[in-house]
Amino acid sequence: MLLLGACGVSGDRPTDPTPTGPDTLDVFTPGNVFSPTSAEIRRGGTIRYRLSESPDGRGHNVVFTGGVAGAPQSIPVLKDTTVARTFTQQGTFPYSCTVHPGMDGDVIVK
Repeated sequence: MLLLGACGVSGDRPTDPTPTGPDTLDVFTPGNVFSPTSAEIRRGGTIRYRLSESPDGRGHNVVFTGGVAGAPQSIPVLKDTTVARTFTQQGTFPYSCTVHPGMDGDVIVK
């Protein structure tokens, strides 16, 4: 009986553990778009921008816009390479590829 009492239902349900450590997510540039266009990570997380050659033969850049404090350094025009940026501040960080108008995205840091 003691064993059953120790294993009985106490009303507590197991919960999923909270993930620890920063996130790392990839943002791709298929054509002239960022994919995904919006990425959500935790503070201290990293976005890896996988910059491919654009359909016009040029590369892409990542220019953080909006003057948001804590935005990481922008990325110059590059192609066929990966560049990582770590986000140490909470907030929403919009960015654009200035080579291709309308190519926009954002990172939401929780």
